[in-house]
Amino acid sequence: MENAEIKQTVDISSHGNVYQGLSLDEVKELRKKYGENRIPEGKKVSIWKILLNQIKSPLVYIILAAAIVSLIMGQTSDFIMIMVVVAIDIVMGFTQEYKAQQTYVALKGLIHPTTTVIRDGQRKEVEVWELVPGDLVVLNVGEKAPADGTLIEATRISMDESILTGESEPVSKKETSKELNQKLSSKKASKDKSHTVYMGTTVVTGRGLMQVGKIGTTTEFGQIAASLSEQQEADTPFQIRIKDFSKTLTKIVVGFTIATFLVGLIRGQEFFEILRISIILAVAAVPEGLLIAVTIIQVLGMKKILKRQGLVKKLAAVETLGSVTSICTDKTGTLTEGQMKVSCTDFADTTSSIQNMVFCNNMEGPVEIALWQYAGQQLNANPQ
Repeated sequence: MENAEIKQTVDISSHGNVYQGLSLDEVKELRKKYGENRIPEGKKVSIWKILLNQIKSPLVYIILAAAIVSLIMGQTSDFIMIMVVVAIDIVMGFTQEYKAQQTYVALKGLIHPTTTVIRDGQRKEVEVWELVPGDLVVLNVGEKAPADGTLIEATRISMDESILTGESEPVSKKETSKELNQKLSSKKASKDKSHTVYMGTTVVTGRGLMQVGKIGTTTEFGQIAASLSEQQEADTPFQIRIKDFSKTLTKIVVGFTIATFLVGLIRGQEFFEILRISIILAVAAVPEGLLIAVTIIQVLGMKKILKRQGLVKKLAAVETLGSVTSICTDKTGTLTEGQMKVSCTDFADTTSSIQNMVFCNNMEGPVEIALWQYAGQQLNANPQ
């Protein structure tokens, strides 16, 4: 069930004591009313659609037309050869795209994000999809907000909202009073976002207690995801060039065939004989080998990208990505993870430098958080 209209927040006084959180019965009631905290994943690509994508090309249409003409003209060997080429092309393209889709599904299946909530006065860890409006969520450094909500307790907390805004600078947040929490539906209060936490944003510093207000598609993140899923898939530059090439090739072949046929008639050749010759020449002019050559190049490109930890779900996108030489953007988070990471260090005394990263660190910025995480990795790898 989709979350039709969920208020900005749920009045904490209407669902028990703030420190107790929701009861199990209240959770069931609210989930029945608002549904699960999930973002739509879009339509699943079926096997038949992947197969159809391999055939939806003007070049394939031309080659199949040439095969049919060959069969009608009694050129069985040519028909078989052309169909074998088309079949190999379809199988190769289908296999690679299907494997990529299965890998993508398998990777998503490994991810089960959880969060800490307070229910019936006890802290417990639940999966993110189980959240309902009114839940109390504990937010600590490095954790992502699992829904949109209001901070009812906050200790020097700041959030990385780059996934929504593209701006990497942390945004300071503050808790809201109970009185303000009950007036959030008013126009004046809704303009103040300093107490609001959004799904997908990350806690950079401090800690807080958030009361869930919006879940699923009603969150800011969910609305962005929904709008993106509604976008029509456009042809890649490579597909556009293939279409243009196919149109040009069709005009040339048709023009050549008509010219050959007319010249034969003018010279007094028998009608059906010159028609047969014209059609045979037209079939011979179709570049059957180009189809499989293009597919092989794309498959090799896909495998090369895979070796560099990239996953291409659509074969035609390989050429587009391969044409990119540089990306110029002022955005982070929307295109990247939006998190700084330490890849390596060069110190005379590694042990003392790791200790300094821990002891001289108050976790107040992305650099310090990156150093803290790196130190933790090094200490786990070398406990001594």
